[in-house]
Amino acid sequence: MSKRHRDHGDSGLPPKQKCIRTDVKPVDRLSCLSNELLLHILSFLPVSSLNDCQRLSHRFYALGGDSELWKRQYYSQWVRPRARRLANSRRTTLPAKTDYSPRVATWFDHGHLTDEGNWKRQYRLRHNWSRGLCRVTEVELPEPPCPSTLVRFCAGVVFTADSAYGLRAWTAKAPARCLASLSFPALLNSSPVPPTALAVSQTHEKVWIAVGMGNGHFSIFSLNLQTSRLALQSSHAGCNGAITAMALSSPYLLVVSQYKNLTLYSLQQSSCQTEEAVETNKPHQLASLRADNIVAPMTLSLRVSPFDIIATIVYSFFHIGCGWSLGIQELRLGKDGQQHDSRLTTTVDSQYGVRPLQGMRSRKRRHSAAEPDDSQSSITSGPSILHQQPPTSMSYSHPYLLTSHADNTLTMYLVVSTSEDLFVQGGRRLWGHTSSISAVQVTNRGKAVSVSSRGDEIRIWELETAISSLGTRKPLKEDNGIQLSTGNKRDSEPEPPRTLSQNLNSADLEANSGILSRMQGCVGFDEERVLLLREKGVGTQLLECYDFT
Repeated sequence: MSKRHRDHGDSGLPPKQKCIRTDVKPVDRLSCLSNELLLHILSFLPVSSLNDCQRLSHRFYALGGDSELWKRQYYSQWVRPRARRLANSRRTTLPAKTDYSPRVATWFDHGHLTDEGNWKRQYRLRHNWSRGLCRVTEVELPEPPCPSTLVRFCAGVVFTADSAYGLRAWTAKAPARCLASLSFPALLNSSPVPPTALAVSQTHEKVWIAVGMGNGHFSIFSLNLQTSRLALQSSHAGCNGAITAMALSSPYLLVVSQYKNLTLYSLQQSSCQTEEAVETNKPHQLASLRADNIVAPMTLSLRVSPFDIIATIVYSFFHIGCGWSLGIQELRLGKDGQQHDSRLTTTVDSQYGVRPLQGMRSRKRRHSAAEPDDSQSSITSGPSILHQQPPTSMSYSHPYLLTSHADNTLTMYLVVSTSEDLFVQGGRRLWGHTSSISAVQVTNRGKAVSVSSRGDEIRIWELETAISSLGTRKPLKEDNGIQLSTGNKRDSEPEPPRTLSQNLNSADLEANSGILSRMQGCVGFDEERVLLLREKGVGTQLLECYDFT
């Protein structure tokens, strides 16, 4: 068979390619769809893709920020995992799909968000909390003649109390603006006395403030959140000695003096009284208890139920076997002040790893020679939690009890309080800090904040994940907490702190600028921000606001 001849046009040249027209535009199949169909498509996208879609056009910016889309994302990321972690939740109560369920959200303390319109903001807020991302602003408090300034945080308002300026209320978003102020000497009709204790509580449209003084007197104030009006409600000569601690849950107040006297007052007033009568109405004492010996630190808790009042004091004491332990004294009283029950428990069994119910029964009944005592066998094996030094601070918000220590650790306990019994379930050490911890605060939902002694390390904790492992030595990923990352301090130099008053000496501030600050205590936190009080140099106090929005 003869060979084929090569064409002259194919002499060493590559084959010809078809010409592609560049003037043909891609077909837009999304613009013709309705908003309902596009929202249904966007509901299957992850959060990162939703953020990218908002950069396409004005239409996708509005669709990608739809409240229903971010409500589902919020539920899938935060509500449903929490429902699975809780031991009391049943699988039948959870929806099969990942759609938002108002019923489940209400059960797990997210019901206050059902009226929230901007769900993307709520998602961003929770995301920043989980990563520890925030911005920090510093506010410089004026130097008062008293040793220190008391600060509390409630309902987005910062309350400060000192003998020079009295009681003042500041906005947390702009602390340089004072909402209201009252002077203590003019109200108490006495010589200036420094305040020694401060407690706050919110009810509806008002915030109630209790201020304890060094002479045993205390006063009750109220701040109207609508009108920003601060008013004195009552003043009372409490007990001998300075007031060292207070707990307020309106209309009840729990006070502890320096002589270890614990007193419960009722602040409830009759609605038929006139304003003049209310001004002169005195708090009514419901119960009083004297302690022989309470070693600092200690913390107070006051819970009000529809049937009774539960007053709790947590203190530290030294145990020969397991070192420093905690004692919990709980008083249950009726609304008329009649004491129903008084119970006492400790964390000794939890530090030895004894199961709470068995430990309680072993103290109530006698064991025969034939019956082995599980609690005694576990005690002889040595404690699993041993503290040679007293705790640096403690915080109790039922059912969570959290203590901080100088060995860079935290200890978490779960307090179980029923109508029949009171005991502590398990105990767990929490690691993560690299220096001594000076302050800790916990809420009843298990969110906690801990601060190092120099304030250079702040960690936030979600304690619900550690409930199932209480009393065990199983390591958890969440045991090291989440360290706050202040982006504005990392990228650039922080702005100079703003002052709350013009009565500061600039020469003193320059002299103290190079001195490292130390923490005075955790002021408080809410869903959006954390407030800390630190002392920088001599007589200079800084109020730091960590904003997660």
